[in-house]
Amino acid sequence: MKNFILIILLYIAKILMKIIYFFIKIFTRQQNKVTMLSRQSNSINLDFRLIQEELEKNNGAEIKIKILCKKIPKNFGGKLSYCFYIVKCMYHIATSKACIVDGYNIPICALKHKKNLEIIQIWHALGAIKKFGYQVLDKKEGTSSKVAKIMDMHSNYTCVTCASEATRKIYAEAFNTDLDKIKVMGMPRIDYILGKDNEINKKVEELKRDYPNFSGKKTILYVPTFRRGQTLDISQIENAINREKYNLIIRLHPLDNTKVSEEYLVNRKYSTFDLIKFADYIITDYSAIAFEIATLNKPLFFYLFDMDNYKDRRGVNIDLRQEMPNYTKTTINEIIEIIEKDTYNYEELKKFREKYVETIDTNNTRRICNYITKKG
Repeated sequence: MKNFILIILLYIAKILMKIIYFFIKIFTRQQNKVTMLSRQSNSINLDFRLIQEELEKNNGAEIKIKILCKKIPKNFGGKLSYCFYIVKCMYHIATSKACIVDGYNIPICALKHKKNLEIIQIWHALGAIKKFGYQVLDKKEGTSSKVAKIMDMHSNYTCVTCASEATRKIYAEAFNTDLDKIKVMGMPRIDYILGKDNEINKKVEELKRDYPNFSGKKTILYVPTFRRGQTLDISQIENAINREKYNLIIRLHPLDNTKVSEEYLVNRKYSTFDLIKFADYIITDYSAIAFEIATLNKPLFFYLFDMDNYKDRRGVNIDLRQEMPNYTKTTINEIIEIIEKDTYNYEELKKFREKYVETIDTNNTRRICNYITKKG
């Protein structure tokens, strides 16, 4: 009954949006404007900021830029106000020549737009170890196929960016779109991670000043993926690491409610990208942060303690036991033993990086902006 009511409400909401958008399109005209939309956070993310800076640098006053970032609130009042926010988004979409999104966006996907509107999906991850989108319909961690159909999940994209040829097929399946729409252009964040304009290096130096207790010891960073409806047992990694010899930093997904001791946390003003630049060893699992880590050529480990269960709940695109066999383990002690021996095989990491991140340069933002403005 609950699902039936949800389906009816979604149908009504979609019809209302279509009616409102019909009149918005009639009474507005497209401008030389780029609108970026995200519901991943309430603040401008790194990729959007870098695109904005690049567009402003090369196009000056010729192009208008509008950035709209807002998460869907959990309470009823917040959801009601979000409806008015969607109308605002609809206006800016209708008056733009190009829109950029980093995830599913309701008005972008559910509505019919002006014919020449360019819609670019830059996704909020550099790749996809775990399955997502249409790959996980009706799975425990996926979307209902009925909801996906009503809301036209991941429809209307004219271009989807990715970082490698190996990722193109994965994205085509996940977004249920034609392979020729998936373009290997990279992501702006790669420019930041590789130190363009020295910004990330300054943040690392600032982190060192803020946390002088990290000095003199190697740092191990643990960055697990988000497991919907689950909390992590981090006691295994806490107990396995010799704190006299190593620092331990734990950076959980923003939606993860697992309780972590303050001694393992670093202020959120430092992004996960800043932390992987700072750390000496990084342990993750199915998180796409693995691709960003690979660009830095840092010792990367995959701690897959729930491998069989995760395949049932979500599924994976990449068999890490084949791609990184020496550094994919089911127990944390096996990983710590490798760290202790200090015999990391960077050739294995290099093969992984070359396969999944082909755009290892500081021109990622420029390529995307050139595509937007049709300059290259």
